[in-house]
Amino acid sequence: MTIILAMLILSSCAGGNIFSKLDQNLASGDCPAAIALIDESDGAYGSNNRLIYLLDAAMVNMQCGNLDAAQSNFRSAEDLAERLWTESITRNALSLVTNDTVLAYAGEDFERVMIHLMSAIGYLQAGQPDDALVEARRLDTLLAVYNDKYEKKNNYKEDAFARYLSGILHEADGAWDEAFIDYRRAVDVYREDYRAYGTVLPGMLMADLVRAASAADRLADIEGLIAADRIDSSHRSDEPPDQAKVVFITFAGYAPQKMQDMVVVPTSHGPIGVAFPRMVVTPPRCSQGRLNLYGGDQFFESDLVLVEDINRIAVKNLEDRKGRILTKAIARAVAKQVAIHSIARSRDNRNDQRTIEAILNLVNILLVERADTRSWQTLPGRIYMTRMFVPAGKYMVELEACGGTWADFEPLAVEPGTTRYVFRDLRYPVPPRLETTQ
Repeated sequence: MTIILAMLILSSCAGGNIFSKLDQNLASGDCPAAIALIDESDGAYGSNNRLIYLLDAAMVNMQCGNLDAAQSNFRSAEDLAERLWTESITRNALSLVTNDTVLAYAGEDFERVMIHLMSAIGYLQAGQPDDALVEARRLDTLLAVYNDKYEKKNNYKEDAFARYLSGILHEADGAWDEAFIDYRRAVDVYREDYRAYGTVLPGMLMADLVRAASAADRLADIEGLIAADRIDSSHRSDEPPDQAKVVFITFAGYAPQKMQDMVVVPTSHGPIGVAFPRMVVTPPRCSQGRLNLYGGDQFFESDLVLVEDINRIAVKNLEDRKGRILTKAIARAVAKQVAIHSIARSRDNRNDQRTIEAILNLVNILLVERADTRSWQTLPGRIYMTRMFVPAGKYMVELEACGGTWADFEPLAVEPGTTRYVFRDLRYPVPPRLETTQ
């Protein structure tokens, strides 16, 4: 009975799930309540879920405009995730007789990568494009580290949107060679790796590539990639010299949740349960939109384009490591079966042995064997973007999305040669003012 009690204690979940309360507060526009809830809930997550707490705190603070606090949480999350990922695998020994929830959650590979992408977007909101560029570079480096470690390479080995965003930031600095390199690589990743996610190469990226190639005197480097007549028209018409650039980024939907699947295999010593996670995607309730800018008698519009499908990346990332998950799950099942059989053999009576084995196997299947279904729930499911060039001036901003029109943006003033970044999270109706200038 001692081992049964130990299993029950170790397999229990520490802390409660407060995501639904946070989501309700944010959905009602009650940022003070959301901030208060996250600040007082550190202990409720439990020590093994410290990373999830930091990620949720970062996203809540970013949504509510507390950008310094958000970045502090992102940095703490990054440090913790790196430490947990690089720790010796000896910390996994306890999980072989219980389940992975007894371990501190280190995050999925894609979640650790998304720390840098969310941080980069937060820096853009704060008017710190140089720091945003650093995060985009660190994201790329982290993906390279992960894929160097695994014998079976993940499909998610480069992030197309991060590359695209890096190119935009380089272009804003007038670093045309660097912008060209990033745009060119982003095109390759969208065309090759992102086909697995169903994410189409954005047409605006091709125009950006052509413009950067023209400015960097590298049009010859994209011959064959795009028709010559399109090269000529694209780099001539996109950006008159007296215009500014508006980049609009928006979140839609929620990242997928993990659910548990279990296979029960009969053996001569009783049934063995093998649990493993799967991703469950809830499609965003709206997936199209249009940005409108009104300035005097001028009107500009541009459709939102899907640039990052985090849902599909998450699903594929879990599939890529399914072999590693099953290998560990099977090893755990075997270790438990050995332990159970050993305990049962401590009794002399054969009937007692069978009874003990039956009870412990049942306890294992019903109460102990669990897949790790923890995840970063405040992460968005998709990222959309658009960009447009407009004459210098002052504009009213309007977003058509989710079956309605959002016009609660602050007026947008743009200067010649500048880049403005505007952000909106479609999951929540009343975000704070988050427009910045570079």
